Amino acid sequence: MSELRSASFWVGHIVVIFATMLGVYLAATAGFKQALKLDLLQSDRGTYYVSESLHQELVFNNENMQFYLDGLKGKSNVFNEHIEGIKLNNFIFNAAQESDSTFEIAPDLLSEVSQYYFTVGNALNTYYESEKESPRALVKVIKAETEKLAEQDTLARLSQYNTKLATDLEQRGVPTVQH
Repeated sequence: MSELRSASFWVGHIVVIFATMLGVYLAATAGFKQALKLDLLQSDRGTYYVSESLHQELVFNNENMQFYLDGLKGKSNVFNEHIEGIKLNNFIFNAAQESDSTFEIAPDLLSEVSQYYFTVGNALNTYYESEKESPRALVKVIKAETEKLAEQDTLARLSQYNTKLATDLEQRGVPTVQH
């Protein structure tokens, strides 16, 4: 019982308790910081893949629409045969709507991509729902939206955004190339 009355006994136990609390606090803080870093890496990686996929789909759609527009050069009238089978590939765009990473893409770029899909998609839907009554109106919308993409430099800016994101990820040790 004399040990309980000893000051060194109590000081030693208080130091042990304090050291334990400090150690738990420091370990928890370090673990939390690492968890945040991992979450940010996963978020940036997801954003890169969504953005790169959107870019590739938008390039495909732009080239596809340009193919139809090029086929109409020099023609004074637009007939259904000129744009037979015209469609908008929107699989990635629709899937991206369900991804948390979509809204981490630069808002101006995301807005331009969304407006393109909305305008061209509605024009195509109207064309097919009206049983192909107005090919000229459809081509007018497609031409305007294709020119708008070029004027805004959306494809190049989205590509630069993706390249910067990929470089940043690779500098942090996260590969962006899938095998």
